[in-house]
Amino acid sequence: MNFSLNFLQFYYLSMAASPDIHKHGCFELVYYKRGSGHTHIGGKRYEYQPNTFAIIRPNTPHDEKHDEDTEVFFIGFEYDDIPIALSNGVYTDGDQGQIWSLLQTMRKEFLEKRSFHSLQLNLIGGQLMIEVCRIPQIHSGNSEREDRIIYAINFLKENYTQSVQLQHLAELSGYSFDRFRHAFKERTGLSPMNYIMMKRIERSIELLSCTRMKISAIAVECGFATPSQFSSIFKKCTGIMPKEFRENPSSLPAKPVFAED
Repeated sequence: MNFSLNFLQFYYLSMAASPDIHKHGCFELVYYKRGSGHTHIGGKRYEYQPNTFAIIRPNTPHDEKHDEDTEVFFIGFEYDDIPIALSNGVYTDGDQGQIWSLLQTMRKEFLEKRSFHSLQLNLIGGQLMIEVCRIPQIHSGNSEREDRIIYAINFLKENYTQSVQLQHLAELSGYSFDRFRHAFKERTGLSPMNYIMMKRIERSIELLSCTRMKISAIAVECGFATPSQFSSIFKKCTGIMPKEFRENPSSLPAKPVFAED
């Protein structure tokens, strides 16, 4: 998850002070602490009341019409749609007011401007996104999009040189192996095994380019069973042998190819 705060504002708006249609280049969260009215987000009408909040995706036209004086708190932010892709709409805060509580923590940090306040605001924003994603209206509509596969990807990024039991990794990710393989490929463009091979080949290219390690030592370093397996897979993916690449680095294609079944 990546969160970066762009702006933060809080207003008490009269019934007549209704913002006209406009849009932002970032996400916006508008919290309605008091008042009632409606908003159009992307051409769709939503009613708001106390302790509801709007999520507005980047470059989405929106406005507000107040039926009574309204207290609003809003932030603009960057967000990478992980673990859940946020959708336009108006949602209800949790029973304990978790969203409002975190917004108040952000306001305090913003006003006090203590050392490292920008970093702290982004950390609080990350907590805010977790609580937003936990709202049942948001979470239930995105249950298939929750990115459990990211944990498996991160594990393989750090352990691609090891012998990895993919069946066990699938179970830890909460998938059957077939569903895990499909979800992994949807996310990365490669099957889990080919992703491992991609990382190994990328690392071997670095070592061939930047060190004088023996090719047999590079094979072991990158997780291949034998030097012959390394050479075979390297040629299959790049079209040349490791020795040829070391002698003529410019002979490597722009991007190695990892054939999928």
